Amino acid sequence: MDLTTSIVPQKSLGGISIGEQIADVIARLSSDYTIEKRQKSTIISGGLITAYHDRSGLISSLSCNSNFKGNYLNKLWPGMTVADVMEYTSTQIAWSGFVQVDCIEGIGLSLTDDHDDFESLTDEFDSSYVFEELWVYV
Repeated sequence: MDLTTSIVPQKSLGGISIGEQIADVIARLSSDYTIEKRQKSTIISGGLITAYHDRSGLISSLSCNSNFKGNYLNKLWPGMTVADVMEYTSTQIAWSGFVQVDCIEGIGLSLTDDHDDFESLTDEFDSSYVFEELWVYV
């Protein structure tokens, strides 16, 4: 199976769905991608996509790194800079450790713990700062 470039907030990333069993994903992808299984996450191709799951294997959230080539509505993608975020979106807020844009729920750019609250994105980050991870969550 090939991973897709599809990103659906609150639902899926790369053709992997929240609510899916990680064992099913591994079965589909293991012949084409490297898989590193951990207790609460499974890393596909060195972080291209990471699936976070509970002990039973139920996927609760997904992330991708800047090697993932998909984007969401030409507004969000992994590897975008602060300048990109400001250019392609109208509003940006810090929400539960993520940059949430244009009131779109269930998708965000990962923030570090020391930068997880801001009034304005440009007050907190230089315009060349790169958001390496994009997350899809419920």
